[in-house]
Amino acid sequence: MSSINLVSETKAPAPTPALLREADHRISNHLALLMAMVRAQMKGIDQGPEIVSRKEARELLEATAGKLVSVSRLHHRLSEQSHLESIYLSEFVVNLCTSLVSSLSLSERVYFVHHWRADCRLSPEQAQYVGLLINEIMINALKHAHPTGLPVQLEIRCERHADGRVTIVIGDDGVGLPEEDIGAGGVGLKLIRTLAKSLDAELRVESDSLGLTLILTLPPHMDAVKCLSVVAG
Repeated sequence: MSSINLVSETKAPAPTPALLREADHRISNHLALLMAMVRAQMKGIDQGPEIVSRKEARELLEATAGKLVSVSRLHHRLSEQSHLESIYLSEFVVNLCTSLVSSLSLSERVYFVHHWRADCRLSPEQAQYVGLLINEIMINALKHAHPTGLPVQLEIRCERHADGRVTIVIGDDGVGLPEEDIGAGGVGLKLIRTLAKSLDAELRVESDSLGLTLILTLPPHMDAVKCLSVVAG
């Protein structure tokens, strides 16, 4: 597992009324996005079988709980330092992955490996979409990567291109997807594509017998602040 030199932020003063209004606005937007995603899950259920198994019900609840954890971690980060207009990608992703595993009791089912060639800042809104993407990819991997029930390894890599684009690569070590499912996929993959589109990002899906990999390339304007070098072990 890589080691990351995370950048510490300066402690912020008490939030002003303007900052509190902005926080309320963000919370409202984030809850609206969560509701839209839950509605998409509900639509998928409506199109499925009449009877849902206990395993399928648990998977649905895990997916919803993961969304809540993702947004909760973002708000926790912002509440600690409400003056922040941008968030370090590495710190946010590492903390989010740790929280997902802990909050959903997944320590025996999934583990993350992180590799960073560069560290960039995202706005809170952009971090929201990236966090929800990671959750959807994790839930998808738990459902499909290892039919035999083996623990899933999810590797997250990040690199910055010379033109300012940022690429995030998330891959599992499972059996991959059937070729006919790559273009369409189920509710989870459709949600992933929708979130990528909301980020104005390019999403590429690659699959073989060694696992499923999703490659998300964020446009140059995502990197509003100069990227910082990090040490990967």
